[in-house]
Amino acid sequence: MSNSAIPLGERDGHMFRAYEVENGLRCGCVCPACRGALVAANQGEKRFPYFRHAELEACSSGRAEGVRRAAVQVLACHKQLLLPQFNGLAELKAPGDRLLTKPVEFAPAHVALDEVQRFVDLGDELRAHALVSCRGRQLVVRIKVSARQQHERTRRIKKMPLSSMEIDLHQLTDEQINDQDYFTRAVLGDAANRSWIRSLRGELMAERALAELQLELQQLERQWALAEVQRIEQEAALEQQRALEHAHRAEALAAHRLLQQELRQQQESIPQADCGNWNTPQQRRELIAATMLMAAREWSGHGVECGVCHLINAPGSVFCLYCDGEDRRMREVHYPADLAETLDARMRCSNYPEQSVKAVPSLVVIPEVVT
Repeated sequence: MSNSAIPLGERDGHMFRAYEVENGLRCGCVCPACRGALVAANQGEKRFPYFRHAELEACSSGRAEGVRRAAVQVLACHKQLLLPQFNGLAELKAPGDRLLTKPVEFAPAHVALDEVQRFVDLGDELRAHALVSCRGRQLVVRIKVSARQQHERTRRIKKMPLSSMEIDLHQLTDEQINDQDYFTRAVLGDAANRSWIRSLRGELMAERALAELQLELQQLERQWALAEVQRIEQEAALEQQRALEHAHRAEALAAHRLLQQELRQQQESIPQADCGNWNTPQQRRELIAATMLMAAREWSGHGVECGVCHLINAPGSVFCLYCDGEDRRMREVHYPADLAETLDARMRCSNYPEQSVKAVPSLVVIPEVVT
């Protein structure tokens, strides 16, 4: 249908389709937009029945205004309406970049209307295409008949203290408009073509949801505060434990150094004892091998290797008996009972002697196995 063709004409305040009236000017209809006389063309075989302006110059708003007025007429006639579904989301920012959310929703609902007022002036150059009443509440209904967005008008409608909704009919074809039953269903009961401009019920639900989120946040904040207190207490306990362990270690190390001094003095007091530095790789190799054999023979193969001088200490040793290195690299080792048979081969391919001399040029205590 061309822009000059109008699917609906108005007569005596009622909207008619072209096939519902007499042909030609006898239809008695006027354009719902410009109020000019219309001619009904309802006897064609190739086109749907339609109206056109009797005058040569036709207005461009007749089709849209006709659809709008016909939709309002359907509302007034049937006094029922399907309210849109509401989908919202209450949000509340929480500490730590958290975001608490709660859906705010209600489903579409059919309602019976107590009153339908047509084309009501709302002030501020705003008009309700229909102002309907239901159980003491009023609702602004807007009928959308073009794809054009009216953001400023929508913004001003949202400021009004009334709920408001929009029924979008701009995609209806001429065939659908001419089908009275289809058009009525589109106006009254199509959940897909309507939406809220403003829903006071939805806003009230959102306020309640936000209040619930605030209570949830308060509970979470108490939990977070308790968790923070527990974390601080745990850190303090760990720090205290570390300090205690450090003090015990320092005390044990001091006692260990006294023991080393006593053993060194004892070794130096024995005339036949060899208390040299044993600071050549070959000499250090002999000491390492000797302590390895001691572990295999006297400690059931178990020992603790010093990560600095590489001499083997008795099982359970925390500090090295032979050097003054405070490195904590003490590791448990185990040797087979037949270690003596493979010891030479082990030592030939080991660089421990050189590392030992480099790290500890002078030993504090010489292993007893060589004294």
